[in-house]
Amino acid sequence: MGVDKNQAIIDFLITCPQIANNKLFFNFINGKDNDKQIITKSTDVKTNKVYIDGSVQKKYSCSIIDFRSISYNAVVKDPSYPNENVEELYDVQGILDWINEQADNYNFPNFGSDCIIETMKTVTDVPNLNGVDTSISPAIAKYSIAIQIEYLDTSKQIWNN
Repeated sequence: MGVDKNQAIIDFLITCPQIANNKLFFNFINGKDNDKQIITKSTDVKTNKVYIDGSVQKKYSCSIIDFRSISYNAVVKDPSYPNENVEELYDVQGILDWINEQADNYNFPNFGSDCIIETMKTVTDVPNLNGVDTSISPAIAKYSIAIQIEYLDTSKQIWNN
């Protein structure tokens, strides 16, 4: 039986410094400040490319959601005055940068011996702001980072090179 890719991505992401000391949830959450969530995304099987040797090119997609309290204070030019929203986004950006740094160093999640990860990337250069929940106090911003991992599944490979 193959490696659970969801567990592999969880094991990988909890080594990120911005995630390691915070709560991490899988698919369902009642988000609070500094909570992190992994949401799986379906990938159309039509994107799978089958090779003559039986191996298949596949894609795994997920998003990391980062919940952050927000401030209604205006951004000011005085560097000694904290700009909470800017600082929070900068911290979330650290997750995105860490993922790209890992990809640049070929440090990927462990999808098992039947999978060869070829690329891992974030789909944007900065986290997306998906909205603000004002029904709680303090209000919480919801930032997201989409990740795509392309890999070769060799589990049904009929011969080795």
